[in-house]
Amino acid sequence: MDKLLAKKTFSYPIYRADTEYRYRKIGTPTVFAELLMGLAHNDFPQLADNNLAQIAHILKLDFTFIRYTLENLNDTGLIEHIDLPDKKDDLDKLSLRDLRLTDNGKKFYHEKKMPGRRRTEYAEFWFNPLLNEYIGKPKQSASNVEDVVELNCSLFPVNEALLQQLSGLESTNQKWFHAETELEHDGISVTCDEDTFLPQTVPVKLTLDGNHYLNIDSSDKLFSQWINTRDPQVIKEHLLKPMISNAKNALQGKAFLYYPENDLLSLVLADQESDIRQIGDAVEVKFNGNQKIDDKTPLIVFANIAEAELHGKHLFIPARLDDSDGLTRVFFRFSDNTLFMEETGYLECYFDHQPYPLPAKILYQESENWLADLPALSQPNMAVLAFMANFVPTADILKKLPEMTITQASDFAELIKKTWNKPFKPEGWAEMIKPLNNEDDLRQFTECFPKVELGLARLSAEAQRQAFDWAVNNEKSTVHKIPELSELLALHKALGRLNPTALELKDIKPNSLEKISLWQKNVEKIDRTFPAISASNDIAKLSEQLKQWQSAVFQYFELMDLTQKFAVLDTNFIRHQPDTDRLVEIQAERTVILPKTVLGELDHQKEKIKKKLGLAEQLLIEKSKQCEAIVSVDIDAQIADCDARLGRLKAELDTVRMQLNQLNSKERPND
Repeated sequence: MDKLLAKKTFSYPIYRADTEYRYRKIGTPTVFAELLMGLAHNDFPQLADNNLAQIAHILKLDFTFIRYTLENLNDTGLIEHIDLPDKKDDLDKLSLRDLRLTDNGKKFYHEKKMPGRRRTEYAEFWFNPLLNEYIGKPKQSASNVEDVVELNCSLFPVNEALLQQLSGLESTNQKWFHAETELEHDGISVTCDEDTFLPQTVPVKLTLDGNHYLNIDSSDKLFSQWINTRDPQVIKEHLLKPMISNAKNALQGKAFLYYPENDLLSLVLADQESDIRQIGDAVEVKFNGNQKIDDKTPLIVFANIAEAELHGKHLFIPARLDDSDGLTRVFFRFSDNTLFMEETGYLECYFDHQPYPLPAKILYQESENWLADLPALSQPNMAVLAFMANFVPTADILKKLPEMTITQASDFAELIKKTWNKPFKPEGWAEMIKPLNNEDDLRQFTECFPKVELGLARLSAEAQRQAFDWAVNNEKSTVHKIPELSELLALHKALGRLNPTALELKDIKPNSLEKISLWQKNVEKIDRTFPAISASNDIAKLSEQLKQWQSAVFQYFELMDLTQKFAVLDTNFIRHQPDTDRLVEIQAERTVILPKTVLGELDHQKEKIKKKLGLAEQLLIEKSKQCEAIVSVDIDAQIADCDARLGRLKAELDTVRMQLNQLNSKERPND
């Protein structure tokens, strides 16, 4: 497939042909005209020796009509030219022999027609020298197109005879032309000035085929035909040279280019930009001080330094490249360590079967990657790796990273974020971090690896020894995120308030003893796995404190016999238990426990019964008074009735007293 090298717009002239038409309108001759044409035709030979004055006298013709008619015949070319009479006396000097019809006059006389006075019309035509035809006025001029090469008018000569012919053909299309119109002999004049033209723009392309032959063609079929019919030297001089002039001016040296057939990626004229789409995210290399540096563009810059440095998006490496003739740009692709070279110079091509040096620019893949072998890239430091992080997967960067402290890792990740505005958190990087030594290390680790568990194994021995103390002294310490210490720290917080010198009854309960036991188990467990942590001051301090607290508790409290049986009585059981012996049996078999709530409910019931008893006694007194005051015929009956009521009240009173006695007896075990 041919390689497109350049596109350019050229223009050729569309000439303006200014045409003048001279014509007459054909009509019927007047009587006077027909008479004079007959005399000129010698229709009356017997009058040949007479003059016009005699004819006018005989026919009684007015001089004015004769003068007008002669002028018409003379002007239209129907008679051979004569000097027109200025006055009537001049007719004496004009013999009939002086009147002779022209060939055109004879034609009109026989046809009994008469042309009118001369008329003139003008027309504007546009001549296309490629078609050799008149066309419509061009709609677009060169002023509407930028960078147009105007072809010389000498390449497009004009044939005047052809213009006369074309204007003649166009006469019948004019508005003034009709059946009674007749052009004069030589009645067409055409003026075509080379300065009066409109440019017709056409696209032209320059291509290079597989055999290095240069070809020039146009998508405009008419202009393409013109190109194909021209002498190659004309095309070379007027089309090829203008198309490569800027490219030739762009070259400073005379170096010739080697054409890498297989590794060639781009071929353009020397003044154009290479097509770098095929090199992907390759980074440009600035190898001399004369090359411009864009702060926003990632670059590799050769510099006279000891080791690689990263400044913004520019990687400076210790390297030097001697200027090579024609070498303009260098690119390096980190993803596959591929080197690309751009050179400018003359490429040996052919035009019209002759060698033709083409000023070109080529981009190709370098077979020998000398750049990747430089120590700065083959043995990259942190600056190089941070620069590479924008162009290769994080996993590849991780493979090249050495073991580092968390501070170094944090600084490296921050450098990448600052340079490329993206995070750097490859999977597995946390396992390459050196042991953490202090609280700041722990904080940085959780910030860098928020999803990675912070275990004691990631701490150095010294950090393990101090970690628990850091957490105790600081509630916000990162140590609280270490899972192995979470339960131990929770127990420390719960048991830390147990003071062996100031025992509190609320703390003396089985739950406290269970937590102490759990603390001891956790301490023993973590000591087996991470022995360094046993040196923690806070762990040792609390263990001793708990030991002393237990001893103090056991001085005042006997240990509970777990084989002993207990009976916990509720209020309902006590109130509805009629047999006090049953309560005695229970007390003999078990240790009876009366909850505080039950005692409170029994006290409430006792107060309630006492209140009822008081009301009964008061009612008895009132009834006694009523009996004494009653005076009735049936006194005996009333007395008997009162005795019965008193008996019932007495019985109720005895019942209440018995219940009080029972309650008093039931309260004694709790006392």
